[in-house]
Amino acid sequence: MTRVLYTCVALTLAMVGCTSPGPEEMQTGAAASTVPAEVAAVVLAAAPDVDISGGEFGADNIQYEVTGTLPNGNEIEIDMMQSDGEWTVLEIQRDVPWSSVPEPVRATAAAAPDSFEPVRVIESTQAVDGSVVYELFRAAEPGAGPRGPDREVRWYEGNAAILP
Repeated sequence: MTRVLYTCVALTLAMVGCTSPGPEEMQTGAAASTVPAEVAAVVLAAAPDVDISGGEFGADNIQYEVTGTLPNGNEIEIDMMQSDGEWTVLEIQRDVPWSSVPEPVRATAAAAPDSFEPVRVIESTQAVDGSVVYELFRAAEPGAGPRGPDREVRWYEGNAAILP
C-alpha cells in the first residue's frame, strides 16, 4: 500500500511539473519564475528582447534588480523601484569595453585629475532622461573588498561631464 501511495505521489508531481504555466507565470528564462509577474512585465516593456534569468528584492523591498541576457549574449541588469504600488525602471546596466565608450567620454575621463585606464566599465542608461553614466573601475588593490566605481562620467546630449 505504501509503495502504491508513493508511486501515485511521484506521478502526480511529475504531471504537475509538465503542465504549462498559467498566464501570470509566463516569462522567459529558467529562473524567471522567481521574478514577480508585474516586475517582469515592466522589464519586458523596457527591454523587450531580454531573456530574464532572475531577480531579487533590495533590503527595503521597494527596489528590485533583474538580470537577463540579450539575444547577442550581452548580460544586462535592470534596476527598478516601487512607488505607490507601481514598478518603474531606474536604469539598465551592462558591462562594455572601454574602447566602445564614446570618444568625448574617454577624453573627459583622461583629462580628469588622477586619470587611469579602467579595467571595467559599466554603461548605465538612466530611464528618467536617457542619459548614460559610465562607471569606471581601476584595478583592485590586492586583498581589497568589493567597492563602487572609481569615477563616473555622464554622457547626455553630446556632452560628457565627470560626476562628483
